[in-house]
Amino acid sequence: MVQSAHAFSNNSPLLEPISMADQLVKGSAKDSVKVLAEVEVSAPKLAGKLARTGKVLTLINAEQIRASLGKSLGELLQEQVGISVVGARSAPGSNQEIYVRGANTGHVLLLMDGFPLNDPSHISQVMDWNLINLANIQKIEIIKGGQSTLYGSDAMSAVINLVSKKAAQDATHGSILLQGGGFGTYAGQVQVNTRLAKNNLGISLQHYSTEGFSAAKDSVKKGENDGMRQQSLSLTWARPIGKRSMVDVNYQALFYQGNLDAGPFMDDQDYTSKAQSSSIRLQWQYQLKQGDLFVRGFQDVIDRVFRNDSTFIPLNAWSSFNESMYKGINQGTEVYFKGRLENQVDYVVGAEYKNQATQQSDFSISSYGRYDSPKLAESLANQSILGIYMTVQKEWNSNVGFELGGRWNRQSTFGDFSTVNINPYWKYSKLGKAFFNFYTSFKTPSLYQLFSPYGNLELRPEQGKTFELGFEERIQNFNARIVGFQNEVKDGIVFQSISVDPYGKYGNVSQQTTRGLEAELGFSTKKWTANVSYTYVSGTMFNRVDGKDSTYSSLIRRPKNQWQAHVVFRASAKLNYSFMAQYVGERKDYFYDESIYSTVPKDLKSYLWTEFQVGYQLSQHLNASVMVKNLLGQDIVELFGYNGQGRNIQASLLWKF
Repeated sequence: MVQSAHAFSNNSPLLEPISMADQLVKGSAKDSVKVLAEVEVSAPKLAGKLARTGKVLTLINAEQIRASLGKSLGELLQEQVGISVVGARSAPGSNQEIYVRGANTGHVLLLMDGFPLNDPSHISQVMDWNLINLANIQKIEIIKGGQSTLYGSDAMSAVINLVSKKAAQDATHGSILLQGGGFGTYAGQVQVNTRLAKNNLGISLQHYSTEGFSAAKDSVKKGENDGMRQQSLSLTWARPIGKRSMVDVNYQALFYQGNLDAGPFMDDQDYTSKAQSSSIRLQWQYQLKQGDLFVRGFQDVIDRVFRNDSTFIPLNAWSSFNESMYKGINQGTEVYFKGRLENQVDYVVGAEYKNQATQQSDFSISSYGRYDSPKLAESLANQSILGIYMTVQKEWNSNVGFELGGRWNRQSTFGDFSTVNINPYWKYSKLGKAFFNFYTSFKTPSLYQLFSPYGNLELRPEQGKTFELGFEERIQNFNARIVGFQNEVKDGIVFQSISVDPYGKYGNVSQQTTRGLEAELGFSTKKWTANVSYTYVSGTMFNRVDGKDSTYSSLIRRPKNQWQAHVVFRASAKLNYSFMAQYVGERKDYFYDESIYSTVPKDLKSYLWTEFQVGYQLSQHLNASVMVKNLLGQDIVELFGYNGQGRNIQASLLWKF
């Protein structure tokens, strides 16, 4: 359950909703219902009011994010019910894999202000999370279940919409953030927003650096620290055009550089990665009599370079030098109408077109000389997809609602297919709701899976089905939500070994089923806020390769059981204390053992992650916070052969003007 209060809460009477039924306010139930009705989400194409939906939503507001400064985006998401982010608590700069409800990491669609964040050069098309800094985010919206009808490819288990900080609506204001702490970490951010005539302007500059610690466990020696540096620049401009329209433009540049190790238990002192992303996003909105017209466009260009120099050569290394270069281009445009008809029917109807391309090259030098792998050229490795969608939502007597949606898609390599969603809900009381959701969803093959030497142009999309049944209730100061779910994926894309060159090929040979339960309970008073959540997931994978069937658990690196408790005590209007504990159950990883030339399973022990935080308001505009992470100093292992974070302290100072 999303944390509803934190070390920066200034005795505020309102706390951000943690589900559609959460009225987090002091006072009567009547006041709570009024607040619920007015809460809106920023994710485009959703119905504006949380009260008019049966979807499973979680909101993380600006105050909660501010209380999480000193954490990465992955660390914050790891705390949410139903989510596991492997690598978030490992060495800074580690690859982070996000799993929602046990589904695969590529089945989560990440958005920035409603625009997709994909890297077409990645095998799974996922964005490198190390490029994103939490300090640049205003709000996070998590929409679970298969959301492909509104959002297209990859939205099979969830959509996570990151809402960036926006330009001012009136007077000039801004903030200066300073951070520092363990592992030689320091960071700073300056943000200024102003208004000139009708123009709303904003600029944000951010830098983050940490010395880190050795990513790989090393039994021979300690190993060098694997640190990282991260910078970002964001420019925003918005202004009205006439009385009925508004234009909004955002440019963002992200930079990252980090040190890597050669693998499990293998320290490497000169293996580095660099990445940079340049994005332009624009939106024009026109107000109609009974709705709004949106025209949106974007382009993302992402470059990544991995270089392993010859100064230090790990044991058993095949080459003395290698370099890999990846470039991904993501473009798209969309037009949609959103509004309400005279009979109180909310609707969204639209069309979108996306195009992806990549170019990739790598070479290595060994005792056999130089070897260049086959290159991928942008002119060859590209795909496009056109989608047309419509969703309607109707509510009767403010207690029964129904949403129905459909989407038709045409993809450039495999043709036509479609998705649907059905979402009925029933408000059985002013503070209670029952809902059932059925979604179908899809994920297109990545460019690497289609066009690499191991690619297969006959690949079909991965196709999913999601069933959800849940209840939400509030009784006095308590609020609760429980959701049972089942996700099914067919035509899953898996890499298969073959006996002829190139000795491997991708194919649609997998079927996956995950089932589980999410339970959340919250309590709030003037002085205290407490949230407890529990996630249970069970998953199986069925593969058929060369006529042979195999069935095994799909929960690699993912726990079956995970629970969390978070308590906040507001000692005074200026002083707050916060404590969080999260239990992550046993998991299974797989390790390639060179001594027997085989992949073997490895058990990862459960652990208890704890945090303690103190926040103090020094003045009207100045807040300070100190956070102790891994308070009990447990040995955290998220990936076999790699280190996790030890106990460390992070502090932040925020001045708002």
